[in-house]
Amino acid sequence: MRERDIILVSKTIQPEMNRSDYGKTKKGVGRREFLFKALASGGLASGYLKSPAGLLLATNPFSQAPQTNTSSQNNKELVTPNIDFFVRNHFATPQISEEAWRLEIHGLVSNPLKLSYSGFLLMPSVRRLSTLECAGNVSGGGGVGTAVWSGLPLRELLQQAGLKPGPTTIVFHGADSGEGENVPPGTHFARAIPLEKAMDPATLLAYEMNGEPLPAEHGFPLRALVPGWYGMDSVKWLTSIEVLEQSFKGYFQDEKYVSLGAHGASGPITRTQVNSKFLRPSEGEEIRVKRYRAEGVAWAGERKIARVEVRVGGGAWQPASLSASPEAMIWTPWSYEWQVPSSGRYALEVRATDDGGQSQPEVRDPDRKDPYELNTPHRINVSVL
Repeated sequence: MRERDIILVSKTIQPEMNRSDYGKTKKGVGRREFLFKALASGGLASGYLKSPAGLLLATNPFSQAPQTNTSSQNNKELVTPNIDFFVRNHFATPQISEEAWRLEIHGLVSNPLKLSYSGFLLMPSVRRLSTLECAGNVSGGGGVGTAVWSGLPLRELLQQAGLKPGPTTIVFHGADSGEGENVPPGTHFARAIPLEKAMDPATLLAYEMNGEPLPAEHGFPLRALVPGWYGMDSVKWLTSIEVLEQSFKGYFQDEKYVSLGAHGASGPITRTQVNSKFLRPSEGEEIRVKRYRAEGVAWAGERKIARVEVRVGGGAWQPASLSASPEAMIWTPWSYEWQVPSSGRYALEVRATDDGGQSQPEVRDPDRKDPYELNTPHRINVSVL
């Protein structure tokens, strides 16, 4: 059966959020609302909607925005603003025209699909809050954030494409490509996930981030969102999704994002490990009060946070308070009331434990020779005056 360029009109918008007040759109009309109005007024021609901003210019591929300093005054602290969300790219941001862009779904399917951007905007959508962390994020680093993602569950499109018997692997192909140290010429970014994870209802093809169209550096017009797994699997600038019956062989699958042991053993990097960080105080902060409220966040990928503990000056671990009911895929805010002792310099540490009993390790496994899954306790030093 030939590929189809499909545009489906939504019957309903399905907000599937854990907390109803997250991710509300800002004032004004977004692409999705504008498209519906254009369709109702006859302004949609041949299934496409012209945009005043057809091309997106490339940005610095190695830029990083710092993690936002949230407070614990309300639930909105869980959401990282787009401007503060970390950026990790291997290549320059590709220039993509939303009018010319298509997503192809092919491979071991009965009905290969080709979808336009306007078609995606008219499909039934869901919204989900999800925490995303870079696999190479250092302990306490800024390579983690939480956003409200809007899009279509991947499994719905795979079902439309009609999976043939025997598929095991779903490959995301991105538009970004380039060269670099040890990178073969012409390599584009691609990652694969097991079919089981692809069929999880939480796995999305996202086109909005915090109620706005995806920023260019975050994957416009469409990216994968694989909650509970490290960020490299949430491939940006999607151009095609390939269904395979065998494992995928690719540079960023076999050479990068693998764990390396001291004796050559290797394994895939997939699920996000339990982790935590301080939001306040910050490294080197001067404290002038006798009672200080330390705050931060903790996350555990596909699991829930069970407890968070804080240690001062190498003493005993003390329980911190969780300011929200822990949920999988979403970081949990925590706080600790520190009775500040006499003046001096103090080391503060935080660690988290998930509901499966896994805690952040005191030290990095000495056999690990790769730069991934760095989740030892976040340690900072402060001065009490």
